Amino acid sequence: MNFGQMQTEVRRKLNETSATFWTNDDIKEALNEGYEEISDETEWYEREATIQTTANRLYHDLRTVLSDTFLSLRRVWNTETQRWCYPTNPREKDGGYRQWELNQGEPQDVFMRGLWFLGQWPKRGGDSGRTRIVYTALPPAMDDGADEPDFPKEFHRGIVEYALSDLLAQERETKKAVAHWNEYLAYQEALKRWVQKRQSMARLETL
Repeated sequence: MNFGQMQTEVRRKLNETSATFWTNDDIKEALNEGYEEISDETEWYEREATIQTTANRLYHDLRTVLSDTFLSLRRVWNTETQRWCYPTNPREKDGGYRQWELNQGEPQDVFMRGLWFLGQWPKRGGDSGRTRIVYTALPPAMDDGADEPDFPKEFHRGIVEYALSDLLAQERETKKAVAHWNEYLAYQEALKRWVQKRQSMARLETL
């Protein structure tokens, strides 16, 4: 189901064939809000990017080095050592050596500081190193009528249900809004299970 078809379906469900009460922009906004919500909750949109690291910098702000809205870190690959970095956390590092943030070398460990700051330990001493990261993000909003979510079609209707819930709630049609919200939640949970299954299949080790 593409963006244009979603808008038509929302109008059909609202029994409004033309922009009598809800404008086209209202419906588009509600649909994109639903697209963002289901993407945020399920983290289906996985991306890759190469980060150019800076000498003596332990942390990199992912809001400035990535073109997407970052959600969560999946994996980190050191392109210099050709090894995956070990996931850890600052507390674990503090327990071993208090001045660990001063160490220099090729990154072996990786961790997040807050929501946006990627830490790599030890920090590089030069500007030539690169790091490949795999992460989840929010997808771009739908704009053109032919735009379509890049997850299986059986979950697309969840975005429609979210939009219906949102628009009906604004109209104070509470019972109808809650019914559509519950339908949306069912699609959200189904997509979340699909994402988890996809990740577990990707981790299968074979000889």
